[in-house]
Amino acid sequence: MSYSRRALQGLAALHRERARLARATAASGLLFLPAVLIALAGLPADWIFPLTLSAAYGLLIRLLASRLETASLLGLPAMHMLGQLSAPHVWLALPLLVWALWTMGRLSRIGLHKGAQFWVYSLLLGNMMPPLALPYWQHAGLMMAGVLYGILIGRHALAGWQRVLPGAAKDDSLRYARHLLAGVCLAWLAAVQLKLPHTWWLPIIVAGLLDPSPSRMRWLVRERVIGTLIGAALALLLAWCQLPPAWHLLTLCLGMSYALIKMQRSFRGFISGLTFVVLSVMPETLIRAGSLERLADTVLVGLLLMALAWRLERRMEDAAQDKAR
Repeated sequence: MSYSRRALQGLAALHRERARLARATAASGLLFLPAVLIALAGLPADWIFPLTLSAAYGLLIRLLASRLETASLLGLPAMHMLGQLSAPHVWLALPLLVWALWTMGRLSRIGLHKGAQFWVYSLLLGNMMPPLALPYWQHAGLMMAGVLYGILIGRHALAGWQRVLPGAAKDDSLRYARHLLAGVCLAWLAAVQLKLPHTWWLPIIVAGLLDPSPSRMRWLVRERVIGTLIGAALALLLAWCQLPPAWHLLTLCLGMSYALIKMQRSFRGFISGLTFVVLSVMPETLIRAGSLERLADTVLVGLLLMALAWRLERRMEDAAQDKAR
């Protein structure tokens, strides 16, 4: 290949990377824009969390499972409301969680489980987080608006970034659904008993790391632990710097931009950026405890699921050898 052709290819690659960076930065800025406008207009601060969280979920659903985006307009707020209403009653919350997990597991047959996990997250957060001082109808309306806003950001600012996940085989899907039921329900019951400040992370991490493929699950665990460690360290550094609010917000936008850029190329990088953003939106007094708790939960769950993946791989190898004889 001639030097001139290599130079042209290098310039084209540089142009593509600059375009990706610009689009990721624009999407991140748009994601946090409603929070800024709410603060500047003097509107209730309780509006920020449901609007921003649901916008982030809507954006990720658009990128990971676009076929679920229309259903998520009602599905995400409904799951959150069901979680809030069932919070005082374990006998009601557990069947709802079982149904949501089984649905998520079965959707792996058509590759939509990574989108459905945000429905499970909404149910868990609604069930385990202290309720906001908002009427149910207002909370639901803010979440619907946020989901729609996130989907629109994904459609226009990040067009072409969608991923189509392959469907799992029937046996793998059934095993995945069973593991989701057992693992997430046990983690949820343990978190309810522990009553730590951020107990919802334990079942959420289990739901996010389980996978129909044991080999992919081992890879997810390794990358998730490393990414969480990096993101938690950066969040602690940001809390130590005590930046002014405007600079703090700019840093959050840059962290989200980094997560979006790495989303298709490095799961470790995506998780580190996302962990940094999630931890950094907390009050500074909670960042240290939240970082250590999230890292400890991730390592604990990772070790257990690594052992599960190793056991499943051994069983699959033994079954293949028996079949070959």
